[in-house]
Parts: sequence; C-alpha cells; structure tokens
Amino acid sequence: MSQHSQIIASIAEAIPSHLKKAVLDELKNGYRMELVNADVNRIKIAQDTHSREHKSIDGIGRLRMRVDPTLYHHWGAKYGYGCWKDNGFLKEVERDNPEVRVKCGGTRLQIGYSSPTKFSKNYGAI
Repeated sequence: MSQHSQIIASIAEAIPSHLKKAVLDELKNGYRMELVNADVNRIKIAQDTHSREHKSIDGIGRLRMRVDPTLYHHWGAKYGYGCWKDNGFLKEVERDNPEVRVKCGGTRLQIGYSSPTKFSKNYGAI
C-alpha cells in the first residue's frame, strides 16, 4: 500500500460512519463543481484574450497562452510542473485547447526597402 493510500485510509477511518456517505458525496460533487467552474473560467479567459491586442515585451518575449489555474494545476500535478516548460507539451495544449492561444504581435516595426542589388531592413520600436 502506498503512502498516499495509507493516509487516505487513516482519514477514512477517522470519519464517523454516519458522515462517510456525505463526505464522499461532497468530494465527488465538489470536484465536479470545480471542473464546471474551470470550464466557465476558461470561456471568460478566451473572450478576454481575444477581445484585446497583446504585444511582446522586449527581452521577455511574447504571451503565448492564458490558462485557467485548474487546468494548470491538473496537468502540473499529473506530469510535474516542469511540463509547462516543455515546448512539445505546450504545443499539445494549444492544439487541444485552441481558446488558450493568444495572438501576440511583435515589439518592433520592420521597415524594408529593396533596390535591384540589395535588400535592407530597419527595426524600430513601435
């Protein structure tokens, strides 16, 4: 038996028998309620994200996605929080949850001109 299983078993033993069903129901319903609230929050985040223009920050980079805390902690607990630094994992999250993606523009304006023999670019702050 794992350490987590032992802890859960000892907690279950401490709950009076007439309250065990109520506690179990609360754990089930509370978790479902948390998932529903996370889904509602996900929709609000997506609406807010897509209604504003985002810009990259020089030296820091772009805002890639906005994720509901429940989703963040769910995947962090499942795979370890280092998963949020893995580019492959981030691509999967963006693919499976397109509403988390943020359209983020650059910080510099690119001005280019060409002549028959060369092309030149200048970058300036927006």
